[in-house]
Amino acid sequence: YYDYWRLLPKQLINVVFACLFLARPIIPIRKMWKLAGPQVAFGQMLAWGQYFLGGILTLFVLIPLFKVNPITAALIEISFEGGHGTASGLTNVFTKVGFPEGKELALGLATVSLCTALFAGVLLVNWGKRRHHIKTIHKQTARQRSYHRRIVYELNKQGIRLREHMTTQRVTSHVILIACSVGIGWLLYQGLIFIEHTTWASKNDELKILQYVPFFPLCMFGGMIANQIWRRLGFTVSRQLVELLSSIALSLLIASAVGTMSLNYISSHIEVFVLLALTGILWIIFGFIFLAPRMFSKNWFQNGIVNTAQSMGMTATGLLFLHMVDPDDKTNSMESFGYKQLMFEPFVGGGIITALSMPFILQFGLTTFTVIAGIVCLFWLALGHLYFGRNR
Repeated sequence: YYDYWRLLPKQLINVVFACLFLARPIIPIRKMWKLAGPQVAFGQMLAWGQYFLGGILTLFVLIPLFKVNPITAALIEISFEGGHGTASGLTNVFTKVGFPEGKELALGLATVSLCTALFAGVLLVNWGKRRHHIKTIHKQTARQRSYHRRIVYELNKQGIRLREHMTTQRVTSHVILIACSVGIGWLLYQGLIFIEHTTWASKNDELKILQYVPFFPLCMFGGMIANQIWRRLGFTVSRQLVELLSSIALSLLIASAVGTMSLNYISSHIEVFVLLALTGILWIIFGFIFLAPRMFSKNWFQNGIVNTAQSMGMTATGLLFLHMVDPDDKTNSMESFGYKQLMFEPFVGGGIITALSMPFILQFGLTTFTVIAGIVCLFWLALGHLYFGRNR
């Protein structure tokens, strides 16, 4: 039973990523960038900063003192931004690069970051209220009561529509659609491997990188392709039903990942684990308190808290704290965050860059990786501060 549960996370992550773009409206890139550009810059800065600081910590502390694997530098981003799903989805990559214990470290870090996000998020919200960065609502106005009644009404209607959608035929068709999305993602992955074997890596095995990369990031694009095919065939896709199936898969993924996590390696390398966790936590909190006010021209607290909580926990954690500080969505941070995820998740936080980080360190060295991560982090910081922060 335990061995079967160990197989679930690396399979369910394919389902979660396949559902990301199903039945989701795609607006033009220019409009999307105008709405979500500041959040993209802030989120990318946090992610690449985790790579950079992880590289610095590993180069100058962890390798000299504890003789760790250089790939340890990528664990902060994998676990904090990616979470349990990404850490579990990279199981085969950890094995292929000769660092299987890295998965246990990543799962432990993901658990710590999620718990810290919930605890620190409440403290930050209360700090923001005391400093008047957000307004405390002591009493609901008539307009707010009307708004909440309308929200409840809409939620009830959605529940009714969802129950209407929960027929055996519709659920089966959506399960088939998700399976097709995963299958298309696997075919895309096999196609890329074939191209690699027949072109640049045909004569030099050292240039083979894609063999270390999992195929779950490509399931996102598989979902986009399957979604178009499904609609052209005359079928309808319910985003509510897709989100329900995705949530079930994610819940099982986290439960099985945490339930099968081994604490043996963490307990024997507790110093490494604590240093990685502290570095990730301090960087994200520093980014929120000191950098977010300079990267957002308005509503910095709302825009910052949703990305901060998401960078330490998961998307649902970010939305939870955004609702606490902006329950009426007066700042449009919710819409911006949704489009930011479309330009964020395909790359970091479990996307292509996350999947390539460990093979890149293995092929080109940790020093090169750290320098590149630092340059990219500074680029997004400069873009956020000099362009979006002053673009009023």
